[in-house]
Amino acid sequence: MPVNNSPQAFPVDLVTVREAAQATGGTLSAVYKWIKRGQLAVQPSASGRRVSLAAVQALVPPPAPSAPADAVAIYEALRHTDVTRRHIETWVKQGRLPRWRGRSGPLVRVADVQALAQQRAMTVATVRNDTPMPADLLSVRDVVRLTGVTKGRIYPWIRQGLLPAWLVPGSGQRVRQADVMTLAERLGRGVPSKPGSEP
Repeated sequence: MPVNNSPQAFPVDLVTVREAAQATGGTLSAVYKWIKRGQLAVQPSASGRRVSLAAVQALVPPPAPSAPADAVAIYEALRHTDVTRRHIETWVKQGRLPRWRGRSGPLVRVADVQALAQQRAMTVATVRNDTPMPADLLSVRDVVRLTGVTKGRIYPWIRQGLLPAWLVPGSGQRVRQADVMTLAERLGRGVPSKPGSEP
C-alpha cells in the first residue's frame, strides 16, 4: 500500500475513505481495493486514512448505460423467439448481444435476439430441409443410444450435408435412425449392434 508522509506531495482535496466513497458513488470495498493494488495513494492522519477525492473520481468506472425502453427480461425474450436461454447467454458472453442490468436480472432487446436467431437459422440452413418433416425423427442423443454411432460422427455428417437433419425449434436437430445407419455402413464405419437398433 503506497503511503506518503510528505504533506507537500499530496493534493489539498484529501478526504477519508468513507467520504471518498460517498462523494463518488463508489463503495468502500472498491476504494480499499484500489489502495491495496497501489492505484490510490494514502496519507495517514489522526482521523484515519485520507485519499485524494480527484484520484478516487478518476478510478470510479462510468455508470452503466441505462437499458432502452424495449429491453425485457431474458425469459420474456424467449417467448418471442425459437431459441433457448443457453443461446442467449452464449451470445451475451461472445459480445454479440447487448445486455443491461435490471432489477430482476439481465435485460435484452427482443429485436436483437430475433436478429441473432435469424442469423442462426441461416447458419444452420444446411441442417434444415425444405422437405416435410418425417414422422420417425429422433434426437441425436436417442440415435446415439440406439445405434452406438457417436455424436462426434453424427454432427460432422450433418454439417457436411451427408446426413439429412431437421431443426426443430427449441429442441435442436433431429435425424432419422435409418439414415444414420445407412450412412455409417456406406462410409464403412460399421454400426455397433445394439438391441432395438433396427430402423
